[in-house]
Amino acid sequence: MRQGHGSANRRLGAPILMMAMALFATPAWALEKVRVGVGGSSSDAPLYLAKELGFFNEEGLDVDIINLDSGAKIMAPLGTGELDVGAGALSVGFYNILGRGVKLKIVADRGHTDTSTQYQTVFIRKDLVDSGRYKALKDLKGLRMGYAAAGVTSLSLMNEASKAAGIAFEDTTPVYMPFPNMVAAMQNKALDGAFLIEPQETVIERLGIGARMQNTNDFYPNQQISVIFYSEKFAVEKKDTALGFMKGWLRGVRAMSDSIEGGRISPKAEKTLEILTHNLEMPPDILRSIYMNAVNASGEISRGSVEKDLAFFRAQGWVTDAIDLDKVIDLSFAREANRQLGPYVAKSK
Repeated sequence: MRQGHGSANRRLGAPILMMAMALFATPAWALEKVRVGVGGSSSDAPLYLAKELGFFNEEGLDVDIINLDSGAKIMAPLGTGELDVGAGALSVGFYNILGRGVKLKIVADRGHTDTSTQYQTVFIRKDLVDSGRYKALKDLKGLRMGYAAAGVTSLSLMNEASKAAGIAFEDTTPVYMPFPNMVAAMQNKALDGAFLIEPQETVIERLGIGARMQNTNDFYPNQQISVIFYSEKFAVEKKDTALGFMKGWLRGVRAMSDSIEGGRISPKAEKTLEILTHNLEMPPDILRSIYMNAVNASGEISRGSVEKDLAFFRAQGWVTDAIDLDKVIDLSFAREANRQLGPYVAKSK
C-alpha cells in the first residue's frame, strides 16, 4: 500500500512540477511590439543604441527596426498603420501625402545642422577646387548639383545658399540620384557637387574625388534634416506605448551624445562603436571618421526650419494643399518624456 501511495504521489507530482516550471518560465508581462521604419543611415544610431542597451525593453517594448532603404518607402505603411514609427526626412512627398488626408505626426528631432558637426556640407568635386573654379558659394553658379530625389529639403538648402551667394536658385542645375551613386557621378565628372551628408562625405573625400568646402549651417542655421514620425493610430490609440517609445528614443539620443567628441564617436566609446558597427553595417574605421548629426536631447525640433522649407515648396508650386503644421507637429510626447527623464546632463569626456 505504501508503495502504491508513493506511485500515486509521483504520478500527481509530475504534472504539478511541469505546471510550476511553465509558470516560472513565462514572463510576468509580454513586451509590446512596436514597428519602426528607417531609411538606413547613421542618423538611426540613437535608435540602435536604445534597442541594444535595453532602453526600449525597460519601457515594456519590443522594437522591430525595419530597413526600407529610403524615407519615401516609409510614408505609405506609416499612413496605413502598418508601421507605428518612422524615421526620415521631411519632403514634398510627405506634405502631399498629408494633403491627401493621410494623418501623420512629427514628434521629435532626429537630426539637424549645428556648428558642432560637419555632418552636412557643401561638397565640391576636387578638380574644380584645385583649378580655382570653385572658391566660394557664388561659384555654385553653373554647377550641376546632386540631390537624393526631387522635392527634398536640400533644394530649400540650395535656395538659402543662393540667397547667401547673391545668385538665383535657377543658376544651378539639379541632378537627381541616390547618395551612393554620387560617388561614381563625381568620379566620372557627371556631377559637380552636392550638399552631402555622412558617410558619403567621408567615402568620397577618402577617394580623393571631392572636398568639404563649408558647413551648411553657416548659411542655413539649424536646418531640420530629419525627424521621428508617429502614425496617427499609434499616437492616438496607444498613447502610453508612444510615450514609452519616446523615452527610449531620448535615452538613446543621450547615450549617443555622451559618445561624441568633436562631432565624432569618441575613442573611449567602445560599446557605442561595437553596437553601431554591427547595426549600421559600417566598418569601424569609417564610423570613427564620420561626423554624426546633431540631435536635440529634449526632442525639440526647429519649427522655423520646417516652416521655411514648406514655404519654399509652396513657392515652387510643389505643394498646393493647405497644411496646418499645428496639427502635424506634436511635441507632447517628447516634452512629457523629457519631463519624466529630467534634463539631460552631458557626461564629462
